[in-house]
Amino acid sequence: MEPSVPPVRPTSPRMEDFAFLKLAPGRYLCGLGPFVTSDQAPAAGKTAFYRNNFELSDPAPWKYPARVFEASDPRVLVPGNGTTPLPEIAWSGLGDEGVRDIFDEILAQIASGSLKKSVPVLTERGILHRGEPAALVKTISSAPEALWGYGYREGATGVVGATPEQLFLLRDGILETMALAGTSPRHEVEDFPTDPKEIREHELVADYLETLLAPLGVVEREARTMLDLGSIVHFLTRLRVALRPEDRDPDALIRRLHPTPALGASPRGDGALRQLVGYRKRLGVPPEFGAPFGVVHEGVLQMLVAIRNVSWQGREVCLPSGVGLVEGSRFDREWRELALKRNSVKSLLGV
Repeated sequence: MEPSVPPVRPTSPRMEDFAFLKLAPGRYLCGLGPFVTSDQAPAAGKTAFYRNNFELSDPAPWKYPARVFEASDPRVLVPGNGTTPLPEIAWSGLGDEGVRDIFDEILAQIASGSLKKSVPVLTERGILHRGEPAALVKTISSAPEALWGYGYREGATGVVGATPEQLFLLRDGILETMALAGTSPRHEVEDFPTDPKEIREHELVADYLETLLAPLGVVEREARTMLDLGSIVHFLTRLRVALRPEDRDPDALIRRLHPTPALGASPRGDGALRQLVGYRKRLGVPPEFGAPFGVVHEGVLQMLVAIRNVSWQGREVCLPSGVGLVEGSRFDREWRELALKRNSVKSLLGV
């Protein structure tokens, strides 16, 4: 008599490493690992993702995927055609211990005239109870059209988010960028267009970008408008400039434009940036938050600002949010804005 063979237990499909980025409505570029890292931007006809930290200290930020394809929905990256359930996360909340000191330090420098703006970032933390955090990609296709979905998974670490802010887009020699600063809850939108503090914060960013781009060519600057994201409204100004061929190096453009005052400091001297990085370290901000994340594909360079995201390392999960401090900023108002941004991410990603 032949020995019985135990039944084969079904196993869950293996989650592969990936990266993705929204190119246009209903069009996502997806890359599967393993990824080859390089310090060189891709040559013509090649595709590579760009991933770095806020300080741009990664010597090999270009990530070349083993396979690349386009999809109408990034849930194709999740095993079982997106049937993997969303993760369950226990959030710890956010206290203001140590935060007021940093706010006071920044506002004192603004009052003295040595600083016009700085953007501290606070991070809410959580623990993954069960599930696969990379399954958050399932929620991205339902994000408002004005948001740019993006993310990656590499082993036990990753990021998934949907940002309203493009660092820049370079296509056919035309560089397009945006000033996105000034925030209001949707229910207060009637007062937002004339709010002097929010206008001041926005125009500071737009003026800075125009000055930064001026050496590259004639800058076209559109009028200030509003970007409505449902629960949140921002001021938006679009700018563009035609670049000479010698000014189109991707790495040089990234270093020129990152960080804009929307997430950095103004004036953007080395001292102000070092101080901002110091604040981020004191507050335990994930190093990739607010960093450039992008791709070169079919000759187009698209670079996002990696905000409005959830990141994870093992079972530790982080949800950062930043707020721009300028003359007239008040702690209670900025604290509310930080919560507004984090809650919008939780709602979007279903966590």
